[in-house]
Parts: sequence; structure tokens; C-alpha cells
Amino acid sequence: MAHIMKCKVCGESFDRDKITCIHVGNRYAHVECAQKAELKGELIEPPQKDPDLIALEEYVMKLFNQTYVSPGIRKQINQYHDEYKFTYKGILQSLIYFFELRGNPIDKANGHIGIVPYIYKEATTYYYNLYLAKIVNNQKNINDYKPKIKHIEITPPKAETKKIKLFNLDE
Repeated sequence: MAHIMKCKVCGESFDRDKITCIHVGNRYAHVECAQKAELKGELIEPPQKDPDLIALEEYVMKLFNQTYVSPGIRKQINQYHDEYKFTYKGILQSLIYFFELRGNPIDKANGHIGIVPYIYKEATTYYYNLYLAKIVNNQKNINDYKPKIKHIEITPPKAETKKIKLFNLDE
């Protein structure tokens, strides 16, 4: 069976079963063309996966105690990234905020991350406030800080005694 391919570098068609070729990215190229292009620095490597996406997928696998990211979660991630324009790092931080910082149960998620659109803005605000606090306190030394101590004494409450109303029988 003939497998006619087009060289990625020179554009010439060839049968990959008859001519020696190299798999480059998702296409094929002649060995000579690939070597020449590599020397010139023209050969484009396949794009690497986004490190934020890798971190998000690892967190989801750890969160749901799985060895893979389910297609439903992958679809949600793509939808949030493409339609809502959420960043992968933002989705990750939203999940960390919701499950770890706020302490919400993972079992109620039913194996999905559908809470992200509802919690994204709140998580963004939380992390932005942390960033601002870090900027303000960046130049300060924690050893120079001396807390102000206020001594407050609370007097114990006294029970009020009920006055018994006595009435006069003469009246």
C-alpha cells in the first residue's frame, strides 16, 4: 500500500515506504531535507504543551485521585479557556481557592470542575489582594514589627435578682 506524503521542507511528494524519511512533528520529511533545514535552524519543532495546562492537569488528577484527566474535565477546561477566556493558571488557582482554602468537599464536585465559572472572579480578587499585600510588605522586615498589645479586662456579668412584688392586702 502506498503512503504518499509531502515533504515538510521541500514540498515534494514521495512514498514513505520506499524512500527513507523522518517523522517531523505531525508530518514527514526527506532525511537530507531535514538535515539541511536543521542546520539552517528552519526545522520547526512541534509546539510544547503549556506548562500552566500541565500543572492544572496534574492538580486535577491529584484532586480527584485519578491517573488521567477525564474527557469531561478536559472539555470543561477547553471551554473555560476558549469561551470564557480564563487562563489555565486562573482555573488552577480557582480550584485551589475553592477546595483547599475555603475547604469545600471534593465529593460534591461529582468528578467535574463546574464550579470554576462561579468562583473565578472571587478567587481572582483573593489572589490580587494577596499580591497587593505582598507588594506593600515587600520592603518591611518582620523582625522590626512589634505588635501593640492591649489588655482588656472583662468584668464577669452579674445576675440580676428579681424583686418580688409584694402587694398590700389593705388596699
